[in-house]
Amino acid sequence: MGLKSAYLFLYNTVLCASWGYVLFLTYKTTQAGGSLQEVWQAVEVPLKVAQTAAVMEVLHSAAGLVRSPVMITATQVASRLFVLWGVVVLAPQPKSLPVELPAVPLGGGLRPQLSLVTLLTAWCCSEVIRYSFFAFKELGMQPYVLLWLRYTAFIVLYPLGVASELAMVALAMPYIKERRPLSIQMPNAFNIGFDYYWACWVAVLLYVPGFPQLYFYMIAQRRKVLRSGRSSSASKLKHQ
Repeated sequence: MGLKSAYLFLYNTVLCASWGYVLFLTYKTTQAGGSLQEVWQAVEVPLKVAQTAAVMEVLHSAAGLVRSPVMITATQVASRLFVLWGVVVLAPQPKSLPVELPAVPLGGGLRPQLSLVTLLTAWCCSEVIRYSFFAFKELGMQPYVLLWLRYTAFIVLYPLGVASELAMVALAMPYIKERRPLSIQMPNAFNIGFDYYWACWVAVLLYVPGFPQLYFYMIAQRRKVLRSGRSSSASKLKHQ
């Protein structure tokens, strides 16, 4: 294993373990009857570290360590950082309140909710699968179960993640509208104005074309990759 592969293996392994730890803390706290605020207190530090470390992926792409397009990688990382630092960390509501969905009540009178827990579930499961897939790839291995999860789990996790991200923004918007954090008011010495409240609306609107485009692209990729993966596995078995 060369230096480049060793570094990428270590990076992906550490991030896989980090997201797994966040998932463990999330459900350890909820199973103990903890509130959303207590979940946040449990995961805050490792979540911030794990998600912010994804900035390295933009650098990996820019340096040619991986083949991912720089702009696509930067956009995906920026959207996650926006939700974490620009919404969840910034406003108190996403850390303590759920969004009840206008759906038929579930068994026992429960109603489906989007909350910090659903956000963490989607993010953590997606990242554990993704980073473990790339860690094995650096070892020259491609377990079919990871290949299948990589191109199948997103069918549920991606919509859940996007819905939860938008729920976090919806919970934070009243606070952002009232307090106007991160905004630059005019007049000022630089004659520049910036309203973070409206910037959040722009970010939300970008989900409209972005989500279906990426989702259906992944569906197409799933058909191609899994078909190729099955053929490769069958060929290996035939020659054993």
